[in-house]
Amino acid sequence: MFTTLLASAVMPALLDFIKGSGAALGRKYFGMSVDDQIKLQNADVEKLKALSLLDNPYGVPAQWVINLRGAFRYVAAGLIILIGSIVLYLGITTQAESVVEIGFTLVGTPFSFIFGERLYLGLKGAGSK
Repeated sequence: MFTTLLASAVMPALLDFIKGSGAALGRKYFGMSVDDQIKLQNADVEKLKALSLLDNPYGVPAQWVINLRGAFRYVAAGLIILIGSIVLYLGITTQAESVVEIGFTLVGTPFSFIFGERLYLGLKGAGSK
């Protein structure tokens, strides 16, 4: 149970570390010219442009759709925490240890993901990449 909570809080930092390490090792061992680096960055820019065109709703969606898209992560996390709290309560009242563990996992994972991500981004800094 504790390992699940810890993993969900540490996962964003670990994935960013692995991604950065892979790029650094690739540059060190395989070498990359400045021209190749510029081409890769231009390809990333073009990919982002294509993704933004796919995400364009071509018109103005309803305000509730805009609000729901902005709050979806928090709404989904709140629902999972609520369901986990109910499962935890049922596990405590029936004294079923496995159900209590499932309830703790359901409650803790989205909570630590949201706050773990905020903590990581705060420690990393807004301007770093």
